[in-house]
Amino acid sequence: METDSTSSNANSTAERDRARSAAWFISGDKLSPSPFARDLFQRYSRIPADNIAAHIIAVREKAWKVYPYPCIGSFRFLDFAIVESPIYETVLERLKNGAKYLDLGCCFAQDLRALVHAGVPSENLFGADLQSDFLELSYELFNDKDSLKSTFYNGDIFDLTSFQLATSGIPNPVPFQKLVGDVDILSARSFLHLFGQEQEFKAACQMVEIMKDKEGSIIMGRQVGSHEPGFHSISLGRREVFRHNPETWKGLWRRVGEATNTKWDVQAHLVDIGAEFRDSIQSAELADIKGRAWLEFVITKL
Repeated sequence: METDSTSSNANSTAERDRARSAAWFISGDKLSPSPFARDLFQRYSRIPADNIAAHIIAVREKAWKVYPYPCIGSFRFLDFAIVESPIYETVLERLKNGAKYLDLGCCFAQDLRALVHAGVPSENLFGADLQSDFLELSYELFNDKDSLKSTFYNGDIFDLTSFQLATSGIPNPVPFQKLVGDVDILSARSFLHLFGQEQEFKAACQMVEIMKDKEGSIIMGRQVGSHEPGFHSISLGRREVFRHNPETWKGLWRRVGEATNTKWDVQAHLVDIGAEFRDSIQSAELADIKGRAWLEFVITKL
């Protein structure tokens, strides 16, 4: 997910209606897909240019009924962050040569589609999310149910045995249990920041278990961080989470390394979240707005 979840009862009709009035909810008439998104929907999804906006809005409405996450309401699922990664070209080269990629907490798996659009064999790409409905809707969004050969799973990161196939119609799908320990590149975009500090640590240790035990294995992603690290209240979720800066993030991964008997090179930096999104979350009166930024990271196994 692209930002913090709303409260646990957010899937009720009343809560969905309330969330629709939040500052971060973008009405369909204000939708403005990026040039990259338009190109992907035209050339990869084969959707006529004049139909792109209506198509996206229709699928967004279905996703909103599943769960009104801010990333759904704000169309953040149209943000193909993988192409902006500093190691994008390295990732492309490795995946085109047979490396395996897992998008953890993928929602609509838009980054996965961007990789396929760039020429990566889709059978090398895997996605997992707690909500299987989002995975099914991703096929509708990208119009690739009959062409995509990627395997999707739904399950809980805190129980790796819980992951089940959420894919049908592709030959020889890989069971998740066979993928564990065989992933070369794992994307954890807007994932770990959803958890409290101890849950975050446990989830990170689980991610290490999923990775191939080989020098050069990569965990990459982006999540909400802060220039002022520490516990921050999340008014939408009525809870506290720990916002990292690069130093505290490296500290987390030192702890993970000690717990899993592994060593990692951690590269991380803060990036401005952008005026449009900053204004929307400030209008939504999020308690942790002060110092908020994106934390970009690349973690490489030594």
